Amino acid sequence: MNKVYIRNIEQTCLFIRDDSLKNLVKIVIFNDGFPIYSDLQVSWDAHNYKTSLGLLKTGEAVYDVYIPDIREYTQVRFSICDSTGNILSEMIIDWKPKRHWTIYLVQYSHHDLGYTDIPQNVLNEYVGFYDLIIKFCEETDDWPKDVKFRYQVEQLWSLLHYLRTQPKEKVEKLMSLIRRNRIGVSVLLGNEVSGLCGHEEIVRLIYPAYKLKKIYGVPIEVAELNDVPGLSWGLATALSGSNVKVIAPLLPRWYYGSYTPFWDESKVSAGKPSVFPTAFWWETLNGDRILFWYQDIGFAGNVGFNENYDKILENLPKLLDILEEGDHPFDSVLVRLVAGHRDNSPPSLKQCTLAMEWNSKWAYPKIVTSTLNDFFKHLIENYKHILDRLPVFRGEIPDSDYPVGATSTMQATIVNRNAHDLIPSAEKFATIADLLLGLQYPWKDYIENAYEHSILYDEHTWGLCCPFGPAQEASRVEKTLHAYKAYSLAYDVLVKSLNRLVDGVSLPEEGYYIIVFNSLPWKRTDIVRIWLLEPDPCGHPMYESKAGVLLSGPVLGRDFYHPPVELFERPLKVIDLETGKEIAHQKIIMSDPKTPIPYAADRVGVGSYENRFICGVAFIAEDVPPLGYKVYKIEELEEEKLTQYEHESIESYAIENEFYRIVVDPKSGVIVSLYDKELERELVDLNAPHGFTQIVVRESGTLKQYPMRDVRVRRGFDGPVMKSIIVEGAAHGFPSIVEEIVLYNGIKRVDFNFRILKDFTPLLELYVAFPLKVDKPHFTYEGPNIVVTPPRDQFPGSHTCYYSIQHWVNVYDDAEDFGVTWSSIDAHLAMLGGLWPVGVSFAHHGVTPPGYPSKELRVEEFRKGYIYSFVLENNFRTNFYMTQIGDLLVRYSLTSHRGNWRNDMTMKHGWNVSNPLIPVFVEGGREGILPSKACSFCEIDAPNIVVTTIKPSEDGGGVTTRLWETIGKETKVTIKLPYLRIEEACLTNLVEEELKPIETLGNTVTLTMRPFEIATLKLKVKNRDLPNATT
Repeated sequence: MNKVYIRNIEQTCLFIRDDSLKNLVKIVIFNDGFPIYSDLQVSWDAHNYKTSLGLLKTGEAVYDVYIPDIREYTQVRFSICDSTGNILSEMIIDWKPKRHWTIYLVQYSHHDLGYTDIPQNVLNEYVGFYDLIIKFCEETDDWPKDVKFRYQVEQLWSLLHYLRTQPKEKVEKLMSLIRRNRIGVSVLLGNEVSGLCGHEEIVRLIYPAYKLKKIYGVPIEVAELNDVPGLSWGLATALSGSNVKVIAPLLPRWYYGSYTPFWDESKVSAGKPSVFPTAFWWETLNGDRILFWYQDIGFAGNVGFNENYDKILENLPKLLDILEEGDHPFDSVLVRLVAGHRDNSPPSLKQCTLAMEWNSKWAYPKIVTSTLNDFFKHLIENYKHILDRLPVFRGEIPDSDYPVGATSTMQATIVNRNAHDLIPSAEKFATIADLLLGLQYPWKDYIENAYEHSILYDEHTWGLCCPFGPAQEASRVEKTLHAYKAYSLAYDVLVKSLNRLVDGVSLPEEGYYIIVFNSLPWKRTDIVRIWLLEPDPCGHPMYESKAGVLLSGPVLGRDFYHPPVELFERPLKVIDLETGKEIAHQKIIMSDPKTPIPYAADRVGVGSYENRFICGVAFIAEDVPPLGYKVYKIEELEEEKLTQYEHESIESYAIENEFYRIVVDPKSGVIVSLYDKELERELVDLNAPHGFTQIVVRESGTLKQYPMRDVRVRRGFDGPVMKSIIVEGAAHGFPSIVEEIVLYNGIKRVDFNFRILKDFTPLLELYVAFPLKVDKPHFTYEGPNIVVTPPRDQFPGSHTCYYSIQHWVNVYDDAEDFGVTWSSIDAHLAMLGGLWPVGVSFAHHGVTPPGYPSKELRVEEFRKGYIYSFVLENNFRTNFYMTQIGDLLVRYSLTSHRGNWRNDMTMKHGWNVSNPLIPVFVEGGREGILPSKACSFCEIDAPNIVVTTIKPSEDGGGVTTRLWETIGKETKVTIKLPYLRIEEACLTNLVEEELKPIETLGNTVTLTMRPFEIATLKLKVKNRDLPNATT
């Protein structure tokens, strides 16, 4: 008689649909006799099921058996019987019902604007991809619904290029497929390095998607930001404020190997394998929430969806079993795959054909070709009870890689950072000029293009996969061109809009005037520097002269107004027309091409034949109205009335004003004393490992440090407006370094301006040290529409080695109740508390730094009040650049004060230094409709509110104003537009979709803002009768 043994019974997640749903069970049976026919009896609770096993072979074999879908947790008896009903073997198992899995298979192409080819070729390649996407959709129209070809557009730049370059018929085909959800469209324009983004830029990152929604009816619901190992907290604010409910980034866990990645996985995705999906709520600074769906960029990539059915059958059940063992909360699994082993991969039908083959065999797991919109709609509709219980995280996810990579083209990165403030300023004044006076110029297109170029520069693709060679140099040019175009277009609009406004100012008396503009919403007293001649903007529109001749000019209808150099050569005085008082001024003559101001070398060169480029005037403009201007007149001064400025008799290495005294060590060139006279406090920590404003060069491969050498210290400016000390020298890899330390009379502020020449030496890092003497430091910094106190306001276990900052960093000593606010105009990365190791991952760093990954990449507290500006690095194996050669202008500013960052000084200092007062020369002797002394175009009665933009509304029906509450305080704020009548006002979301009306009163509108809220108002306005222009 045969002896038969059941060795093992394995449940599987595989189901077929016969007359009913049946579950595949794998049974291992050993038969030590001759082959016999047998049946399988399955019994549970009051149920019995019998099926034939067929012929039991001699020896051990695995038998696939389909039994009813048992949905209870129970004990199940498996009995093998011979043909006469005798039981040959039995086994009882504890039955756990297997889930009915659905795989949502989303095909996409990872968008790199470059990397696989130079950027223009990549754009052209995507045109062919979209043609294939349309073709595949049409070819599968009659396929089963679940396996029709579907596709996810990862980022919008490729789609926008198609819409701009292809015939209308092709565009409409594509848009029709998107409206029918055959193609999903993600929210963002690009895979952004979001920490680099400016305040308004991070909002405009979302605008193109909503334009498509408005024009074509495109559903916009999900954001993804892929292959970037960090996200700015400000992105959560921008998305939630735009009514985007989900962000689903493919974060690259693989960058870090077996080490801790961008967060502590034991806390963020507790109990789950590191690369597996995790869902939680990401809470914004203002208390809103957005669903965060995390999975590694490589999740399920080896299952076989791009290969064959057999590989899927082998690997998919294993994957699902791991998910089930890990208590995955959903019976639906999102799998996102490209079609080939390359970024910028073309689409393929293979995933659809394999899904159809699979579904013809199996009821579950079911494979559904999908878009992200469809998956998350299913999740929200069917799993609300689970979503409501998900954990909540808040704060930054600092990016270890891409912000550092941006320093590999630091000159262009500085230009683009400066554009983040210039573009909104240009947009504000152009909107005002157009409303009040008319601005016949394509400025709206220029501003839109400027934002797009700025966003594309901050997109995560910097170059090709190989870090050098002719193709990489072509990529460098295309990449950096975005920064220069963004700045150039904004500068053009700013110049034309300000000159249009000055043409409207009533100046009945002949003579030369300086009209000083303030782009910020508070009254300001600040330094003004104006050159007798400025470089032209890009646009030179034509106009007809009085003689009927067609001419061109850098502004509308005329050339620049500039005084003759003879006026500068004679004694002069500057009169504040509002007060009638003469104010102190200081003449400037540029002679040194190394001077740390913009375009110094160019000015000196051109100044050899046009000296107005090197001649200028500086003065302190007091009480310049918010978002407005103030007028100053230049008059010749009679010789006998000339007031001589008495130079202070202090040593060459020290300067002071009423607020600070600064002493520089003549041997090292570092500041050895920065004394605050009001606080009676020394701000320099002389026990720090580096001196104050010390240049630190560090080799990436050895961590060897090099100080500045050949140091020379001399006096710079010494006048009634400003004083300065100049430090010159060189360092390893940097043949010329010039620093100017500047104090201004009447302003509590110190500026530190560096001009740095980088040579061809690779593998170097550059830092500027600011070791502040703050014994119990608490750091806070501003990001894009956020304020962050690290490490509290960041994800558990995320990097603390450096942060991307916007306008300011504040370090506060609560025991002494004083703080220092430090601002970096040009360099975006700051190390807080010390000079830390660089955390760039294995994926990007070239030479691995000694000790990488150091424990110092993550610290629990900052014990020293030190700030290090991380200026540049060139140690990269891919995407970024191994060398950069060129001239860098890097500027910083500092102030100190009682209290912490919530006072007025911190925020206003940071915004002021990055948005300097803007002077424009004008000639008098004409009437105008705008006041002749001072004017405000927009007044805000709350000091903690910033106006981030004033722009034409997207629907063309009014003016949009965006406000940001900056200190975390609920605030009732009134906006006043003195020269406009507000007929209607409506609160909108960030992308200008209307939410609710707001009451207006004449030229004012009032609303209450929540802490850190971004409020967007759409105003329907009309011009009012302007006041008497002579007042």
